[in-house]
Amino acid sequence: MARASLKPIPLPAGVSFTEAEQGYSVKGPKGTVDVPFVPGIGAVVEDSRVMLSYRTKLQDRAMLGLAVALISNAVTGVSQGFQKVLTVRGIGYKVQLEGRKLNLAIGYSHPVIFPLPEGIEVEILEPRSRDDKSWIADITIKGVDKQLVGQVAANIRRFRPPEPYKGKGIRYKDEYVRRKLGKRAVGVE
Repeated sequence: MARASLKPIPLPAGVSFTEAEQGYSVKGPKGTVDVPFVPGIGAVVEDSRVMLSYRTKLQDRAMLGLAVALISNAVTGVSQGFQKVLTVRGIGYKVQLEGRKLNLAIGYSHPVIFPLPEGIEVEILEPRSRDDKSWIADITIKGVDKQLVGQVAANIRRFRPPEPYKGKGIRYKDEYVRRKLGKRAVGVE
């Protein structure tokens, strides 16, 4: 990992990498991401590339892969952005965006209201045709911070994870839910 991690991280046009008080600041066309210092790792910008170096200690060399992942995710986030897509399935479920709050009616006696954190944008795509009655909507979560986008998607999915009998719930777009047979199908032989 250490030799592969010593390759420089290229900075696309319009992306700047500076050292801040608590870490590094990466600015680009989509926004700003702050990356904390990784102990024992140094970063320097040369010819629009970020060069990483470590001290001779074994623990510092082990942290090099973490530093590369954090900085390259920040560079990708401010230049292209990250997104996760959730699919809501279930008859009678509803999803609405009200300002900076996501209102989910997902089978409980009360609506679930999820306030969106700063730096996160949400789009709701409802199907044009209702061939699949259980598919309600797709929720697209966008942002520049990869960790925050993934955490928001996981928090929304946690409200109603997909169940194995009818497939109802909130799932990731590419998630496969293994379906089970019910009692009636198993009991008939």
